[in-house]
This record gives sequence, C-alpha cells and structure tokens, in this order.
Amino acid sequence: MSVRKKSIDSQIDKQGTCSLPKSEVQDMQKLKKRLEQTDWSGFVQSCLSLTAFTVLGFSAVEPVSAASLHTGFASYAITDLGQTNAYGIANSGQVLVSNGVAGVWDNGQITEIKDTTWAYQMNSSGQVVGRYLSENWTDNAYVWENGQRTDLGYFGGISSSASDINDAGQIVGKFNTTTEKFNPFLWQNGEMIDLGTLGFNGGAMGINNQGQVVGYSGLALHVTHAFQWENGNMIDLGTLPGYNGSIAYDINDSGQAIGYSSNSATRQSHATLWSNGEILDLGTLGGNMSAAIAINNKGQVAGFDTVSGNGGANHAFIWEDGEMADLNSLIDQDSGWFLQQVSGINDSGQIVGQGINRATGQSHAFLLNPICGSSQRNPLLPDSFEDGWHTFNNVVSRKWFDPPTAAGFTFKIGDAVANASSGGTGDGCIIDKSPIAFTPNPTEPSLFTKILGLPSGIDADELFSVVVGGREIGKFKPNEVVDFVALLGYGVSEFRVAGIDAAIDPKNPLAFPIKLESNRDKFSFKMRADSAEAVPEPSEIAGIVTSAAFFAGLVLKRKRKLAAIGSAIEIGD
Repeated sequence: MSVRKKSIDSQIDKQGTCSLPKSEVQDMQKLKKRLEQTDWSGFVQSCLSLTAFTVLGFSAVEPVSAASLHTGFASYAITDLGQTNAYGIANSGQVLVSNGVAGVWDNGQITEIKDTTWAYQMNSSGQVVGRYLSENWTDNAYVWENGQRTDLGYFGGISSSASDINDAGQIVGKFNTTTEKFNPFLWQNGEMIDLGTLGFNGGAMGINNQGQVVGYSGLALHVTHAFQWENGNMIDLGTLPGYNGSIAYDINDSGQAIGYSSNSATRQSHATLWSNGEILDLGTLGGNMSAAIAINNKGQVAGFDTVSGNGGANHAFIWEDGEMADLNSLIDQDSGWFLQQVSGINDSGQIVGQGINRATGQSHAFLLNPICGSSQRNPLLPDSFEDGWHTFNNVVSRKWFDPPTAAGFTFKIGDAVANASSGGTGDGCIIDKSPIAFTPNPTEPSLFTKILGLPSGIDADELFSVVVGGREIGKFKPNEVVDFVALLGYGVSEFRVAGIDAAIDPKNPLAFPIKLESNRDKFSFKMRADSAEAVPEPSEIAGIVTSAAFFAGLVLKRKRKLAAIGSAIEIGD
C-alpha cells in the first residue's frame, strides 16, 4: 500500500529462484554468503537488499558529492534509528525495524514484536505483518495484533512470507509449495487465496486500500514481469520499451504502481511507474540502474539508484512531479550520513531506509522528516486564525507559506505576538527553528524583498501578475524570482498576486503556497482570504509612492475582475 515499503521478499530466496538465469542466482548466493559474514549483513536479510545489491549491481560505500538543492524538493532532517534495519513506515510515523528480532520504533523507543523475526508493514489499526523463522528454519507468514501473533499458514505448502497489509486487514505475500515453486497469495477473513501467476512462480509485494495487488510472476524461462491483480483477474503490467523484465513493489490508493524494468542483455534497470495504462520511465541519477521501492498517496516515489555507469554505490532518491533528486543532496551536508537504501515513504513524506555513517563506516537505519517550508509540497501553515486573518508569527525568511483560501489573499505584516507559538505550523513535517544570518540591520522594519517561488500546477497558463501599489510590475512564472529591490529600488510592505485562472479549494492546505523573503531573519505577517478584488484608494497609493524605501506601506484594494482571481500581501514590523 502507500505508506511503506517492507523488505522485498522478492524473486529469490533460499527456497526459490523464480526465473533468473542460473549464473545470476549463483552470484547472488555467493554475495549473500559474503555479506552475511560482515557487520552489515542486515542489508541482505531481505530479498530487497539481495536483489538491489546483485541484480541491480549496487555496492557498498563511496563518497558522495552533494548536488544542488532543487527548489521543488523538500529538505529533510535525519533521525538515526540505530544499528538496525528499517523495513517500512506507517502513516503514524511508526517504523518497522529488525535486527534479528522485529520491533516498532516510535519516538525513540523500540517495542519488540515478540516471537517474530522480520516485520515489513503496519496498517492504520496497528496490525503488523512479516515472517518469522521456525525452529526448523522455515519461513512463516504472520499477522501481529494486540501482542498476539497469528500464523497465516502455507496453503498446503512448506513456507510463506507476508509482504503488506492494507487498512481492511487484507494481507499479501507468497507461499512455497515446494523448494522450487511459489505463488502469490491474498489472505482475508482468515483464509489464504492463491492468486495464480502469469505462467509460473511469483509473489505479491503490495496491496492498496482498494484491494488492488501488485507483484511479479514468471512468464517463461528467465523472464519475469510485474503484475496487477484485482477481483480475481491478473494482468501483465509489461515493461518499459526496450526492456524484457519487470517487478512491481508497491501501489497507492490511486492505482499507481511502481517498481523497475530490466534488460537482462545490457544489465540495465530503470525505475518504473505504471499509471492509468501508461508506463513511465522515472530515469536515474546518472547511472544505468535504478529501482522504485515505495509510493505514497501524494504520488511521491522513493527508491535507490546508481549515479554513474553500471554498478557502484547506490544512492537513495525521491521522485515527484516528473523529477528525481538524490536524497543525499537534500539533507544537511555536515550530517555525516550517506543515504543508500530506501524502504518506505508514508503520506506525510517521511522516508525510512539504510545509510552509512561516513565517520564510522557503520550501517544504520534512518528516518527522514521533511522540513516545513522547504518546498511547495510542505509549506508553513498559519499559527492562528482570528477575525478573518490567518497569522504567521516569527517565521523564518526564505520559506514556503500557505494559508487556505477560496479566492485570493491579502497579506499584511503584523507585530510578533508575545509569549505565543512561533515559526508557523506544519502538516506532517517538522519546524526548522534555526535562524538565518541574513538581517543587515535588525532595527529596520520588516519588508518583503523577494518572491522566491510562486506555485506550480495551480494556474492554467502558469503565469501570474504581481501588483504593487495598484500597478502591475510584471508577469512571472513559478520558477522566476520577483526581486522587489531590483525592480523598484526598495522592499515592499504589501503586494498582490493576480491572474489566478481558477478558484482555489478552501479546504486544501496546499491551495496557493508561496515562497517569501524578508529583510529580516524572522518576521511576522498575516493574511486574509479575499472574495473580491478592490481598487487601491488614492491616498494610500500616494503614501506608498512618496514614502522612503524601507518604510513603504501598501494597502491594495481592487474591484473584482471576472477573468482573474488574485492574492495581496502586506507586511509590517
């Protein structure tokens, strides 16, 4: 489902080799044996790690050069989960971990899931699924709830493993009937259902809240394809053009499935998205091998990739809105972390996986929390609402801000509220309290100096009019910076963004995010939803034109235009 991903109990384990060539299987088994003798053998306790490090050619550690921050991506704060392995993350922020014994990490504490070995996913009710090793070293699928483990059985076979669970309690995975034959299953209402295959051998990897299942199945000897199963029907999802193999790992509630397509001849793999009958190549970070592991209900995809050639160290990535970014470029460059493997992403955009502490060389699990205001997707939201005004109190400059609105905005600088919460609030992200050394003179009044980012995907023509003092100073696209000082010679206390083509959903907290810069490290302002555009009063315009640069105060009122909906912003100390 959309909050994850568990360890991929995929196309190869000690009991089955699906349809991979014999030489590759032997290479996998040799590499697994070597890695299990090292301190970071946890990487290969699941077939996600085994597949990623062998089929995709990923290797251990190499230095990473941080890429430039992409304005469309969030920045992340990193939490060290310890020398364990993270396999999945729930929408609650709880992380499934395992280091020989499965557990749930929650706010720094790990609760052991008794009598289990690996935990791969948790649903909104707190039910956990995974597998445990019996006394005879056989894999057994289970569901854990209220401190009790329930075995799911083998469907008349010899072993099983559960990969995912949705909010309805439906569970998917695979069961082995012999050491060489295995099929995907759906477990519901106390019964295990054989989903069948596209030809032979397969496993179910993910299920969404609509009951749609994705996974992999053998078509012919050495040929494996991704599948989607729904209401008794299994379809072949196919591959990217020029590729002959594929695997699907996850599916969100919109029916978007992700995984990778592979070419056995060239040994190349590309992260793949299946959506609305189309197959999309998500690309790479510069290398020839990438794999998408998890997708959330916002359409954000997480996975890992090489950055050059075939093989080399893998780098964790996030993909959204058609672009991919190395997660190593989106964390503090002095953190000492090298992020390699991603195993899950939830609907708040929190990401879990494995990384290397470059100072010690040890493998640790990590949790990434998006920092509020660092991207259009996770803007800072108002601290309070009173008398029709949304207030942002003592927020850091150069962040994305967004209040809900129905039509447009008036933004107005306001005094900081004493003893009140400050820094804005967030929706599934954390507040960055660190100041920025930017204020040239702390005694100057607060002014807007730049619009650093207008929202993309909001307006039909992606073109906005910026109005100051009742006069349009230009039309700007989302990626263009509006520099008030360069254009006007001074910062402004109010401005308006007009030309929005469609009314904005007042219930959507991401309705109209905007990235603002002030002349102060921290400043306060408030906004009000406008139902009409008004014409500025002459006395107010005259005052704006004649006032000194840093003491300019703008109050814009304009009559509503039928063809446009706008936003106005006013600033003060």
